[in-house]
Amino acid sequence: MRTAIETVRRHVVVATGQRRAFEVFTAEMTSWWPPDHHIGAAPIEEIVIEPREGGRWYTRHQDGSETSTGFVSVWEPYERVALAWQIGADWKYDPKLVTTVDLRFVAETPERTRVELEHRDLEAFGPEAERMRAMFEGPGAWNRTLEAFAAVAGRR
Repeated sequence: MRTAIETVRRHVVVATGQRRAFEVFTAEMTSWWPPDHHIGAAPIEEIVIEPREGGRWYTRHQDGSETSTGFVSVWEPYERVALAWQIGADWKYDPKLVTTVDLRFVAETPERTRVELEHRDLEAFGPEAERMRAMFEGPGAWNRTLEAFAAVAGRR
């Protein structure tokens, strides 16, 4: 039996409404995702989250290739989306690996949304679980990603 690994939790408050925050996160990921955070051989052309449960989460690269990141496990516009993260500790897609990136979009006011991220099920990384948790906790991982998202989502 695997030992549970502490969940990574992060949040950011964005200066936009709940609906817009959800749309920027799910439909405009290319505009804010850190360009060096990908597993393809070529730069990112587009990041796609297919808007439905079971939809793919993948990156299309400038050379025409595609790399999978995971799939949509929960699709509840404009309140929640959960994505399966299937990138292994070796930074390659692993269809057998499933960790969960769960996002909740909480309206604080009509023009202010708190986005709560929880990356869980990290024990799926096996012997690399603690190392991966520490990496996701670090300033260059979810913190940087959410800051980039907030900057774009808050623009009018």
